Amino acid sequence: MTVLAEMMAGLGLLFMGLAAMSTHLQQATGRKVRVLLHAATRSPVAGLVCGAVAGAATQSSNAVAVISGNLVRSGALSARDAIPVVAGGNLGTALLVFIAAIDLRLVVLYLVALAGFAVHFRLDRRPAWRDWVGVVLGLALVLLGLDFIKSAPRHMELTALAPWLATGLTPVVAFAAGLAAAGISQSSSTSAILVLALAQIGIIGLDDAFYIVLGANLGAGLSTLVASGGLEGTGRQLCYVHILVKAIGCLVLFLAWEGARLAGIDPATALLAAGHHDIAASVSFLFLALQLAGALPVALARKATERLAVALSPPTAEDHASRPRFVHEQGLGEPATALDLSQKETERLIRRLPRLLPDLDPAPGTREEDRTALWRGSAAVARAIDHFIVALIERRLPREELHVALQQQAQLEMVRALQDALHEFSDVVEAFPRTPPLAFNLSESLRTIVLSLVDALDGAPQDFEILAELTSDRSELLNRLRRNLVSGAAHGEEEARGLLHATSLFERALWLVRRIAVALRPSGNEAKRDKALAEGA
Repeated sequence: MTVLAEMMAGLGLLFMGLAAMSTHLQQATGRKVRVLLHAATRSPVAGLVCGAVAGAATQSSNAVAVISGNLVRSGALSARDAIPVVAGGNLGTALLVFIAAIDLRLVVLYLVALAGFAVHFRLDRRPAWRDWVGVVLGLALVLLGLDFIKSAPRHMELTALAPWLATGLTPVVAFAAGLAAAGISQSSSTSAILVLALAQIGIIGLDDAFYIVLGANLGAGLSTLVASGGLEGTGRQLCYVHILVKAIGCLVLFLAWEGARLAGIDPATALLAAGHHDIAASVSFLFLALQLAGALPVALARKATERLAVALSPPTAEDHASRPRFVHEQGLGEPATALDLSQKETERLIRRLPRLLPDLDPAPGTREEDRTALWRGSAAVARAIDHFIVALIERRLPREELHVALQQQAQLEMVRALQDALHEFSDVVEAFPRTPPLAFNLSESLRTIVLSLVDALDGAPQDFEILAELTSDRSELLNRLRRNLVSGAAHGEEEARGLLHATSLFERALWLVRRIAVALRPSGNEAKRDKALAEGA
């Protein structure tokens, strides 16, 4: 029981440490990683190297795939550009297996001391230091967990295990054990570390280790489909790329292993010689060879890989709606142009707003899922605009351009709030088994108001003034409607509750439309901007 407890504690520490490292590293270097990944797509080799660096830093090929997937979904990268990065992420995780082969107990003690002193002297309260303290503590937990995992099997009674291992651990059983271990741990590197620990003390040989690591490698790839949940379209494409890297690596090494056996060469002996007769180093080289054998062909043949991934998971309506048209990293070079691009992208979101409302007279072929996909895609575009404006502000804009950027941020927040209000209003209205007249009237009135906002973008300046007047305070009228709903018997309790909710959302949407109209009218921003520029001149 002590052996099991020690091994389970080691796995727990390993999982907690990896999660802490991944979280704090993404927070500390999130934008830098995005820029690095974007710059690394000039060639497949550069993408492979960049993915390996990112995988080594986060020790999670899933994290690399998620970052790459977000870049693909936002339109900053194409799926073809992201394929070498995802393939390289698998290479980076091999570093953990090599670390496990080294005695790093003294390093663990110093890392724990460093994190403890940082907390004691309150360095973790400084924004610049907070995440890096978390990274150091996470690394200490990872290394401590590895030490527990490696030391636990040394206390096993080998004589009791010897008969079972001699008869029961066939290649098929070993492969299945690796699949199961990877399915539980969601990590091929963690399973390889367990194999390394068992091989070091002689519980299993290199032949058994080979098939277990092979199964764990494939199992970790397949587990991404479970971890991806309801992902579809481009997000799921990179999951299939990840599986392809693992599957090709397994196939290539299996053929090489069995081919050597057919040629009269003992592959286990050759592998042990490659590791200078150190079984831990041999397992580490085996794991690295698996990742290389899968990553190189996938990265170098990224066109064929992309075609296969697209065939398995075609882009969805949400993917198309999630792509910005104007904002991109290259547009940050000239602040004035960048501000125009972000404003155009925000206006593009405003033009989508009428399509977020319920269609109470649907045409054949329209679906509620299309509206939901448009809402999710619009939310993704809004986040991309926000990141773009934040990146622009970080470049230390002149005072006037900084003022315009902050105005655009405020406008964007109102548009995002209006998107959510319209989506929630649509959900409430469409939830009625039969649309009540009041819900129909509210929906059509709101559609007219939102369409007027869209028309004002291309209309005369006074159109915003008229829209602001139309959407002025209507609380007295809406309160009278609510009182009638509460006191009247024409509606059932459930229907009255839904109508009250719809009325509140209608009022919120009107208020947001008015604020957006006031913010967009020329007298509210451009005239002031022109006046300030004239005074400065």
